[in-house]
Amino acid sequence: MLKRILSLTAILAALAIPALAQTKSPLPIEGKTSLYQRVLIRERIEARSEPDNESAASALSPLQVFFVYERDGDWMQIGAGDQGENLMWIPEGAAIPWNQNIVATLEGSDNVGRVLFFNDIDPIYDIIESENPAGLAKDARDEAMAAEQGGEPSETVIALGPRETIDQRQNLYVMPILSTEEAVFDIGPFVNLLQVAVASANAPNTPKPSDNQSPGDLKTAVVFVVDTTISMEPYIRATRDALQEVYREAAGSAAADAVSFGLVGYRDSLEAAPGLGYDVRTFVDLQQGLNVENFLSGIDQMQEAESSSKNFREDSYRGIEHALEDMDWSGFGGRFIVLVTDAGPREFDDQYSSTGLSAQSLNRIIRERIGGAMAVMHLRTDRGAKDHPSAESAYKQLTDFPNSAPLYFPIENGDPEVYKETARKLGGIVAQHTSSYRRSGGDEILDEDAISDEGDNRFSGLNTASRTMQLAYLGKTEGARAPDLFEAYVADRDFDRTGLKPLSIRLLISKADLSNLEEALRIIVDQAERNVVNPDQFFAQVLGVAADMSRRPDQVSRQSDPSLAEAVALDEYLSDLPYKSQIMAITEDDWVRLPISEQQTIVNGLYDKIERYRRYNESTDQWVDYLGAGPQAGNLLYPMLLDDLP
Repeated sequence: MLKRILSLTAILAALAIPALAQTKSPLPIEGKTSLYQRVLIRERIEARSEPDNESAASALSPLQVFFVYERDGDWMQIGAGDQGENLMWIPEGAAIPWNQNIVATLEGSDNVGRVLFFNDIDPIYDIIESENPAGLAKDARDEAMAAEQGGEPSETVIALGPRETIDQRQNLYVMPILSTEEAVFDIGPFVNLLQVAVASANAPNTPKPSDNQSPGDLKTAVVFVVDTTISMEPYIRATRDALQEVYREAAGSAAADAVSFGLVGYRDSLEAAPGLGYDVRTFVDLQQGLNVENFLSGIDQMQEAESSSKNFREDSYRGIEHALEDMDWSGFGGRFIVLVTDAGPREFDDQYSSTGLSAQSLNRIIRERIGGAMAVMHLRTDRGAKDHPSAESAYKQLTDFPNSAPLYFPIENGDPEVYKETARKLGGIVAQHTSSYRRSGGDEILDEDAISDEGDNRFSGLNTASRTMQLAYLGKTEGARAPDLFEAYVADRDFDRTGLKPLSIRLLISKADLSNLEEALRIIVDQAERNVVNPDQFFAQVLGVAADMSRRPDQVSRQSDPSLAEAVALDEYLSDLPYKSQIMAITEDDWVRLPISEQQTIVNGLYDKIERYRRYNESTDQWVDYLGAGPQAGNLLYPMLLDDLP
């Protein structure tokens, strides 16, 4: 049975700032009170001021989204906003119901095949229920590729996704999900089968090629974020020697002046250890790092600290976030951050964490903000043996890359020579990829076997990340976009490698919605902190604050045992999404029974989400006018991954 997926518009309406009275409100979704009916325009049409008035009121384009205000026979009254302004009429058949803000995006990866867009759901079931899904998918893909070259059209595949990656930060391209159902491979995992709408060529959000870059101009940036606390001097010098050799080798290739090595040094929180001198500092920026002499001059100024940190853990996330924000990443298609450390990080729940972020959140921000990859060289010295398990766990989460192995490189015994060789190989592989790509003018994306990693299989994830970024750069410079079709069926897992996902599911969230979502979480965490010793009063306080802030107090739950979601008016939204939140389902009885340690774990997790939302809100270049309603802040949307929800 198809699962209904609900709208994000009007999420947390009960917590919104009081608004002016509306002359007319959209129709609510059946069974809901704060979520409204919405539709997608099928094709280019002329709307009317009245059903019986033949004069056009406005020209509408495919995939524009509207609220539904009234239905009258074969006609519906629609409006772009929920305030009852600029209403118009269109035929019912001119639009498709879309009671959601949930979309699919193509998740570019070198490891997955081109996405297959099917004309019906049955051919997908034929593949996933077979004993050889990879073979059947290959046959379907071969048919579709032959059709692309002018051959006979495929009977089941109506289009293929692009080989290149659509750069979502430069050209947001999303596919509204009209319906979804869950299935399972005969020999593998669960898979979501999605009915999607794909923009046609004249849609307002069709990606355009970059005006100031060509496919062959790829440059790559690698920023080393080096721990400069006591005992790190041998690794600082090893970094110098390793990268000097990489520069030398690159100088004789097409990567000359196209690979930059930046350098950031970090220590720890000055609040925890004031004698450290600095918490984070840039020694070489990315413009300086294009030149070997600049890099050597910068790293020669880097020295280990003269005093100790407070304890073995250090605020490595501060150094990484500094590299993310302080460096000018523009002009670089390949983007890597490499952490070099012998210590575990200060996670978001550490009192001396300056970022308030978890490994997962920081990883997500790096990928969303710059489309980059994170690598960690973990110096597993004897001195930090007790710290190794927790540090490894965090750093593997930090270095996760879609459809690939984590870019985590353990340096056993903290051997400086092994570290030097690993750093040299990492830099050399990145330079080889860049050289090959530039030499071919963008026509050649090197296979992993063509890269000289000297038989070291630890670098398979790095190879995948580098090639994936090259495909993204190619897509950006050539204006890659999805096929010209309107409705199709796709699977969110690769048929060849069922553990990999060629699609991600996202929410198109407005600034107001994100602010309201953050506000709801703050109510929960604030009241939880105030009622640590009186957990039985927690829910009553949450309900009271939510009602005081609400423009619709009657919508704040007054059930005898509400869940957290119901307490802050999130339940209507979360209940029908293809996402299950164990935290928001907790009731007052559940909360009282939890040990204080588990309550604090939940609260810390919500703090982490709040920090993530704050950074999304600050990423001004990632908020886009997807609906074509104008560049005003109220019209901008952010494509937030589904699991960013609380």
